[in-house]
Formats: sequence, structure tokens, C-alpha cells
Amino acid sequence: MQSCLCDSVEMLAARQCAPVLTGIKPANILVVKNRKEEEVQACFAGTGVSCRLIDEEAGRAVWFIYRENKQYEIIRTRSCGGFLETLGYAGEDLEEMLDKMAVRFRAYQAGEGSFPHEMGIFLGYPLEDVKGFIEHEGKDYLYQGYWKVYGDVEKCKKMFSVYNRVKAQVVEEIEKGKALWQAAVSIRVPA
Repeated sequence: MQSCLCDSVEMLAARQCAPVLTGIKPANILVVKNRKEEEVQACFAGTGVSCRLIDEEAGRAVWFIYRENKQYEIIRTRSCGGFLETLGYAGEDLEEMLDKMAVRFRAYQAGEGSFPHEMGIFLGYPLEDVKGFIEHEGKDYLYQGYWKVYGDVEKCKKMFSVYNRVKAQVVEEIEKGKALWQAAVSIRVPA
């Protein structure tokens, strides 16, 4: 593999966001260094996902990569929507919620606030795992993969396995020279 491909925005996106690109996860965080906004936006063109810059400092940019329809599904569920309301997200539309999450994340990064654990809800983590993380302050988890699991370990292990297989497939397609959108649509999501 060429060294320039390893550091390309497309390869970083494949490694960090493949489950979102293939539609099996609602969102992910993408961290890139020394990249222009236009490059990231262009990378995701044609993929069906949206990207939102949530923090930028010292040559590093943190992006929230998401499927809008999946975000609406999350915030409309009684359990997740209710939980978000308890954290101050009542009466807001999706854009306002994501703006608020970004503000809270930037405050945390600047040392001016606590970590916005609700980010886990937007990322598609099970509610019981987000609540468990908060309650146990990140300790006493039952399993750790893409997040710390406090609930259904077997279900999460299966999910993590699917995420890993999809990531490997998307990376392989990028290595073959496909664009990110081509790689995402060519993947067969494992059952």
C-alpha cells in the first residue's frame, strides 16, 4: 500500500467510519490532522452521510459523521429522546441538538466542562451502556469494544464483530483504488 493512501482522508474515514458508511451505525467520530474542510466534505460526497465539524485545534479536526435519518430514529425513541431531554435537549430539532452537543464537546476539550456523555446516544451506543458508563464513571464495565458495555455483552460482541468485518472490507476496497462512496455501496453487510 502506498504511504500517501495510508494517510488519505478516505482511508482515515474507512478505518474510523465504515459502519456509518455502510448504514449499520448511525454516527461516528472522525479525527483528521491538517486537513481542510473542503477535503473532508468532498471525501463524503455521494456516501449518503453528513459531516459536521465539532472541534478544531492545533492542526487536528474532530468531525461528527452521521446518517441524518438514523439520528432522527434515535431522538424519536421514547427512551433515548427522554434521556436526552433530561440532559437539556428538550424541544430542540436535530440540528440544534447536534449544535449543543458540539458546544459541550468543545467546552470539555477546553477544560471548561464535563464530557458530554449524551454523545454516546448520538453515536448509536445502547442507552443502558451510556447510562452504565455515567453511573459507574467508566469503571466496572462487563466488556470493552467500540465502547464500554454495561448491558447485553453478547449482543454488543456480535455488533462489534460486524463493525470489524465491514471496516476490513471498506479498507480493502479503498486499497483497490475505489472512492469512499464506491467502497461503501459495494459492501455486503454481514448478518
